Amino acid sequence: MILPPRHPLSRARLFLNKAAACPVEHRDDCEAFLEAAIVFARAALHRFQAEYKKHPEWKRWWQSLKSDPAIQFFRVERDQILKVAPPPIGQVVRLGRREDMRAADLYYYESPDIPATQTICRHLEAFAVTLREAELRFSSGTVDAI
Repeated sequence: MILPPRHPLSRARLFLNKAAACPVEHRDDCEAFLEAAIVFARAALHRFQAEYKKHPEWKRWWQSLKSDPAIQFFRVERDQILKVAPPPIGQVVRLGRREDMRAADLYYYESPDIPATQTICRHLEAFAVTLREAELRFSSGTVDAI
């Protein structure tokens, strides 16, 4: 899905791409970009809420998000970043030629063989679909317009 450059999901993708591009020597930058991607992704839901909260179907749709893995990932991780501390992201030690490694290869959420960037990307894409479907539903004025 193509979004305007200033849309929070576009910003999240921008920071995710920056994290993926960081050389191994720039791990701090990579971590900051991962955190920014998460914060901007969550901001998309807040902005969406501001626009559609008065829609008659809002509350039912909002309740349905409680079981959505992507929504939950961004909610939990963003709350951790903004309210508690840096995210509890796993790190691995990799041996080999440093020039062949990216900083993003050293971080994970699910397991050491799935980079954090891949996890965030998967949730980001699912989240974008959820918001697009909801936007079609709410902006059309009909309940069944998905």
